[in-house]
Amino acid sequence: MFETIAVNADHIIGIRVSGRLTDEDYKKFLPVLNDLISKEGPVSVYVDMENFEGWEPKAAWDDLKFGIAHDIDFKRIAVIGDKKWVQWMIRLSDIFFSAEMHYFSVAEKQQAMDWLQEKKEMKTEEETTPDEPTVPYNHILLATDFSAHARRAGQRARELADKYQARLSLVHVFDDFVLYDEFYEPVAEERFALQQTLQDTARQHLTTLADEIGIKNPADVHLLIGAPKAMILAHAGENDVDLIIVGSHGRRGLARLLGSVASGIVNAAPCDVLTVRL
Repeated sequence: MFETIAVNADHIIGIRVSGRLTDEDYKKFLPVLNDLISKEGPVSVYVDMENFEGWEPKAAWDDLKFGIAHDIDFKRIAVIGDKKWVQWMIRLSDIFFSAEMHYFSVAEKQQAMDWLQEKKEMKTEEETTPDEPTVPYNHILLATDFSAHARRAGQRARELADKYQARLSLVHVFDDFVLYDEFYEPVAEERFALQQTLQDTARQHLTTLADEIGIKNPADVHLLIGAPKAMILAHAGENDVDLIIVGSHGRRGLARLLGSVASGIVNAAPCDVLTVRL
């Protein structure tokens, strides 16, 4: 079930999620959440999932659809829990949303509130830059996970492309997956619709980022499907890329996110790699 909880902070909504969520739970609570968003404007959300036991299949689909539809209404989402699979699901969900999401343990509730109130940041920016090339770069590839802070990597890519008068291209890798958890089997009848929705969202994010960093040719914007490290390296090799730019230790996602695969790209890339610490 859902219930609102007091957090005593402006523009932050508190929600407690407990038990096993059903479609009926969402039908009752989403109008309440819509009203809160309408009154507060873009909000951050404190979600207590300490006693959460999972979703019914239809409820999981309701959750994802609402998140995609209201992406711009959320600034930060802090999830408090004590289960590894909840942490995994939150990071997986985070990939396609522009709002920052972060998982905190039950012992880190105050850190979660500090983060929502933006009292302190989770990371600091740091870059590792390749040596000055012996010849100018001709084709720079930016691999992105769409997180708000990964835009720093985009800015760096644009700067280097301008400096070397290089072609700049953009890639995001969509890692195909089956929606499941330990409480129910894969939802076969809804899987295709879910993946199509996520891929469409990824394409929209690619278009937005391409516009922001000045990539005007659609042929330089790529949505690939597969394992991120392998797909990025293969794409770089096939397209004469001589510099790959990736975000390292990104705040969003799990193994398939760029922060987790950056070291693998550095070790196996056929060209120079710039990792931008996010």
